[in-house]
Amino acid sequence: MGVGRAEAETLEILRRNGQAYQSDIVRATGFSRATVSEVLASLEERKMVRRLKEGRNSKVVYVAARPRGRRLRLGFTRAAEYPFLVPLKKTLREDGLELDFRVYDNGIGVARDLSMLRIDIGIAPIITLFMMHALDAPFKIIGPAGSGGSSVLESPRGPSARRDGVSVVCTRMSTMEMLMRSAESHHAIPRIETLTYAGSPFEIERALMSGAVDLCSVWEPYASMLEARGAKRVLRYSELSEHVCCAAAAGNHLGDGVLSKLARSYSSSMGAFRRDRGSYTAAYAALAGLDSSAVRRVETEYSYPVELSSDSVVSQLRSAGLSMPAPSSFRDSLFQDPA
Repeated sequence: MGVGRAEAETLEILRRNGQAYQSDIVRATGFSRATVSEVLASLEERKMVRRLKEGRNSKVVYVAARPRGRRLRLGFTRAAEYPFLVPLKKTLREDGLELDFRVYDNGIGVARDLSMLRIDIGIAPIITLFMMHALDAPFKIIGPAGSGGSSVLESPRGPSARRDGVSVVCTRMSTMEMLMRSAESHHAIPRIETLTYAGSPFEIERALMSGAVDLCSVWEPYASMLEARGAKRVLRYSELSEHVCCAAAAGNHLGDGVLSKLARSYSSSMGAFRRDRGSYTAAYAALAGLDSSAVRRVETEYSYPVELSSDSVVSQLRSAGLSMPAPSSFRDSLFQDPA
């Protein structure tokens, strides 16, 4: 692979994302560290990028002239689900809004920081957002993210023969917990005897592969990565029901004007992404700190609904054995554009 192609892909990632770690560029493009270093040195010499020191890392920032606008902080979980963030950043920039991204290990951290105004926009599991909004969290849901992309997997060591039920691990108050509860209520897995909460997909991976638990529920690309290492995929959430995993929500402090702009830009960006999903993979992988080939392999695991149905979301929650407020309560959490 030539340096010319490496330079073009590096510039495309930086043009779309605004900034990226060198290691993320290496991971997303598949070029060697030496090749990316050579490319970045050349771009820096030509004043096309500049290096900003951030702790022990060197973050490379593209220095094209950009319109100055209001900066908003957007948080999301490291997952294969959100390549639409790439066109969203571009669309909002054209509207005078700049996005700074924060990547989290789990959705409850996103929803918590959104509730505490540490971020302005968050993409988190529907169940997490719904519960926090019911507790008067100051945000509104502006649109759906992906559907699908989560699975239950069994340890390569198999289930323990010493218990009547199974031990499981998942993230707390999340789509993953809802999946595990739904699988149990639909008798797709044995009775859950012990449930352990993890703070990240890496903790889930360690617990499952070590045999500390029998089953886990986890999102992509980690589910497919575990399967490649010998874990058995027991079921996909999509086999139980059609569901929306996550949604985007924005803080009420932004005001109706900005919320309206965000909702319209979000819908527009999702439309652009649905029309040309594959073109955003490399840039998103660099943004999320994922391997682009891993993201590309699981693209078909996700679908992207156009809108949220309060009835279907509440039905989905109840199918997991969760007692939820009436659909009207969910509708209260949705942003209604005054325009």
